[in-house]
Amino acid sequence: MKDMRQAMLDAGFKLINEHGFAGVGLMKIIHEAEGTKGSFYHYFKSKEHFGEILLGDYFDNHLSILDGYLGDDTITRQQRVIEYFTFWSESKLTDDFRIQCLVVKLAGEISGTSNQMQSTMSEGTEKIIQRMADLFIEGNEDDDFNIADPKALSRTLYGLWLGSTLMAAMQRNRAILETAMQETITSIS
Repeated sequence: MKDMRQAMLDAGFKLINEHGFAGVGLMKIIHEAEGTKGSFYHYFKSKEHFGEILLGDYFDNHLSILDGYLGDDTITRQQRVIEYFTFWSESKLTDDFRIQCLVVKLAGEISGTSNQMQSTMSEGTEKIIQRMADLFIEGNEDDDFNIADPKALSRTLYGLWLGSTLMAAMQRNRAILETAMQETITSIS
């Protein structure tokens, strides 16, 4: 039997990545998921609640992937960071320059609002930044890194990749991500 809640989240992810949050009507999500209005409201209180859950699930998945890369003790800490951002480069922007990152796609649309989606996005990004900062702190302690402010570097790298993904999509130029990788490598060497 089809998991309708997950089908709606999957449909929402696909449609919102294509059209933005405001650009996707509730009925479009429901139709894409082959659901009904009643089934939507069984799982979600409103479209905004749906967006909050969608972002929460997105961050949970992304953090799990990030933990996999950063926790891989078969390679150096520097290589873990490089592998993670290689994954980012290959997965967050399609070959035809469509953004596959909800943070990049929605940041401008919901930032500055006081709704729960903004809070969920802020909390999720802080978790990503902290996980990378923790790796840098551990690396400093083991003399793998000499990073003066691990949290600041983590925030800077995350911002670099968000912005570079957006710019690469806008300019249809994957070299922008290659430049972000070179900046990343320089900053952790």
